[in-house]
Amino acid sequence: MIKPRMSEAASPEVPRARREYWLVLLGLFAVVVFRAGVFVFWERAQFDADQAITGLMAKHLAEGRAFPLFYYGQSYMLAVEAWLAAPLFAIAGASVTALKLPLLIINLVIVWLLLRGFVFDGGLRPALAAVPVLVFALPAPGTAARFVEAMGGNVEPFLYALLMWTLRRRPGWCGLVLGIGFLQREFSLYGFLALLTIEALRGELFARDGLRRRLMTFRAAAEVWLVVYFLRQFSSAAGPGTTIDDLYVARDNITELTSRMCLDPATALAGFRSIISTHWPILFGTASHPVSDFGINAGATQGGVAASVLLVLMIGVPLLGLLLRLRRPLRLGAASAFSAFLVATAVFSILGYVVGRCGVIEMHYTRYELLSVVGLAGLWGWFLTAPPGSKPRTLSLAVPAVWFTLMAVPHVQMWTEYLRRPPLDVRRLIIAHLDARGITRAASDYWIAYPTTFLSQERIIVRSEDFVRIQEYERLIDAGGGRVPRISRTPCETSGHQIVPRVYLCEPAPERPRTGGD
Repeated sequence: MIKPRMSEAASPEVPRARREYWLVLLGLFAVVVFRAGVFVFWERAQFDADQAITGLMAKHLAEGRAFPLFYYGQSYMLAVEAWLAAPLFAIAGASVTALKLPLLIINLVIVWLLLRGFVFDGGLRPALAAVPVLVFALPAPGTAARFVEAMGGNVEPFLYALLMWTLRRRPGWCGLVLGIGFLQREFSLYGFLALLTIEALRGELFARDGLRRRLMTFRAAAEVWLVVYFLRQFSSAAGPGTTIDDLYVARDNITELTSRMCLDPATALAGFRSIISTHWPILFGTASHPVSDFGINAGATQGGVAASVLLVLMIGVPLLGLLLRLRRPLRLGAASAFSAFLVATAVFSILGYVVGRCGVIEMHYTRYELLSVVGLAGLWGWFLTAPPGSKPRTLSLAVPAVWFTLMAVPHVQMWTEYLRRPPLDVRRLIIAHLDARGITRAASDYWIAYPTTFLSQERIIVRSEDFVRIQEYERLIDAGGGRVPRISRTPCETSGHQIVPRVYLCEPAPERPRTGGD
């Protein structure tokens, strides 16, 4: 609800503002469902082995067969997504839709928190606040798919950062969020570092109350850490019937974070260049790519040649406006603090990405740096919050108007394709073929094995020949003699036949060496 100022308490404008707020929020919710719906409601749209592992964890938890505290096969990345999906699995059964619905809800909560921040903290009217919120609510398909991808923690750092900002005056709750967020995905730390930065710039951090709040925050986060690491000894680390001792390599979030540090100025410079020239055009959807490059089963294409110019304008217009109008940009007022917090979160994310990847920025690692999205949202929110020159600001809104149109086009194409003639799902064809032959045990590579097992509700167990995350499947197949048909992407070396183009069912072959995944 919109909280009117004291002088506005009796104003007839207040009910109108409340109505506008709720209408804008409902509209933004509709946009999120529009850009996420294909991925949530059609399992064939974007579902891979990593997501299947999360689904199998939720299924095992719902059935009481396992206690997955962390992602199977590793001792970091808290299994929050599996625990959120497990109640839905218990009620409605295991499915891709039930797995992704909690992630869709998280996206809606993030949109609400963004709108709340820009309206309540930034003082923007709801209709104008919708502009920066739409940066997150309507990204290109390649990034939108990441936001509902059940891979352990793509979208959650957005939620944790915003919750830490919202709960910044309640240090115990803020610490709880920090503790859970860091254990799930260490990128959540960027939001906390941004919060400390804003409080320091505003002179709050080193005041007596500010220091006390943050010490309490650290204490609460440490308590979460201790509880989780006590529970770890009881966890099913590699599937039902396993413990933490069954892992090939046991690492925690701090070890994982420090092992990726690469403090080399030469690689950092190359990394920052790649952020601008490679990463952002992919993340923001301006580089021309078929959406299939992002693992999306659709024929649409996002971006284009002229879109790169639009990205420059999308970043440059608010940045130039701020530089021209803010004579003392480090003296943050209450209205601009929220936007500055979002920008700072993105800055820490970019720094962490460059350092963590040693300057090597590749298309398939965009999930390691998604928080630039809220950085752009914060940039626009900051620009719109600054003292307005009404005519220049109105003209500047033409840039995001064109931007959001460009983002929406491939989503419309995908909806049209899926409503009229959805593409085939190869995994379902494989399952039907195995069912017809009465095959309940098989072997394949990681990317076929676990999706097939999940989508068949474990009616068909396909063990992985390379990265092993669920050891129970190994035991079941070994107990039957170990010789099972093999689903292969290459023609069979001995006897076999083609299931679908470029996928073959081969007769049992000798055992192949397997290694544990990390």
